[in-house]
Amino acid sequence: MNGIQVLTDRSSIADFISNTWRPYGFDKNTGGPVDNRGQSLVNNRDLRANAFLSREEWEVLDGAIIARAQQRFQIVSDLQAAGLTSNTTLAEQMSKWKVASERVAADVSMDFETKGTEDRIEYKHYFAPLPIISAEFSVGRRELLSSRTLGADMDTVNATEAGRAVAEMLEVITIDGDSGIVVDGNQLYGLQNLSARYTTTAAGDFGTLSNVYETFRATLSTMAGRRYYGPFRVYIANAQYFEMLKHYSDGSSEMALDRVLKLPQIMSIEPNDLVDDGEFLMVQMTPDVIDLRVGLDMETRRWEAPDGSRLYYKVMMAAVPRIKTDYAGYTGVAHITSC
Repeated sequence: MNGIQVLTDRSSIADFISNTWRPYGFDKNTGGPVDNRGQSLVNNRDLRANAFLSREEWEVLDGAIIARAQQRFQIVSDLQAAGLTSNTTLAEQMSKWKVASERVAADVSMDFETKGTEDRIEYKHYFAPLPIISAEFSVGRRELLSSRTLGADMDTVNATEAGRAVAEMLEVITIDGDSGIVVDGNQLYGLQNLSARYTTTAAGDFGTLSNVYETFRATLSTMAGRRYYGPFRVYIANAQYFEMLKHYSDGSSEMALDRVLKLPQIMSIEPNDLVDDGEFLMVQMTPDVIDLRVGLDMETRRWEAPDGSRLYYKVMMAAVPRIKTDYAGYTGVAHITSC
């Protein structure tokens, strides 16, 4: 069967694949079944019957993709868990949102006839390109035949890594953006390079534990001054996370991590391999600050080599983190360096 096949949820994928091998007609000379190209399905049955993965083989392959993609990429998974997602279609190449200005204060009087102050809300418009993220792999027909004949387990390494690559790239984009993606002058920005984020240096190296709590306290104070009160999730470089696991020597038996987590505005502190060493990100998890715009959930598409010798697969999704600023140009993201 030629052309790209769109494979969505696992049950429909399996049903599609398990019912794919069907004759498209019958040879007028032999009476045997033929495929859509008029080729006999009898003489080449071994090859043709294995043109598609069986239900069980697909479930193994697709399960490997999903399982690997769900491994630890914290920021994107936290957005999804918090319900900070919105759906669209692939037709939306540029995601757009607008931010309203504030009204002036309400009027106070003792009389209906007192004329109030009229005010008009103004809007600023923001845009983010919505890219397609994909990774390809293939399965040889002979590999499938060998697996079935010898009873060997199906090799899912390539499928696993394809799923991982797509999930990781979305996390990379969320943190660093992608300067190569520019549509109508609008670049794809991430948490670490959006100009509206609050940036400052830590009170000192986190190797000195007294610097840890003071850095977080001062950052929260500044964010409150910008009207961002949390809840915040913190994503920190591995080295600084493990420094926060050290115990204070003041007899409290507390780790620096414990003390910071007692701050009511802090939801969690997680190490993240993609955050630069000596740095951390503090993100307010509310829809006015960040959400994930999804044009296509992760899915697998397949097509076949013209000679039928290999099956090609593409794991793909279309999504973009939308990091939002208020009318004053601030956002609920803090980026702290020199920790």
